[in-house]
Amino acid sequence: MKSRHATALAIVAWYLMIPPIGADNNVDARAPLSQWRRGVSFNSQKECDDSLKDAIQNPMTPDEYKDAAKQTRTAKMRPLSMSEMTKRTAQSQCVASDDPRLKAKAKDATPK
Repeated sequence: MKSRHATALAIVAWYLMIPPIGADNNVDARAPLSQWRRGVSFNSQKECDDSLKDAIQNPMTPDEYKDAAKQTRTAKMRPLSMSEMTKRTAQSQCVASDDPRLKAKAKDATPK
């Protein structure tokens, strides 16, 4: 029993969760976590936290923003403003793959 429990703990990944964009094209960090986008996966919370810290401390350059905005328009979506992109990164969070908030029921995931 103990070896299965240890194995289960070893396979927990960490996700960099990115808040969704609301209908007003602004970041909606109050949305339920089940509606957030899963970004990169990590093997540990420390790796995820370090990556997020780096992204916050080293925001996109204006040229990187222009490239991202162009790709977003190519995908027929409206790009976020640079300030909203920065805000979205700052409000992202690291979450364990077994966090129950990721599996919220549809009725619980509906914003009020």
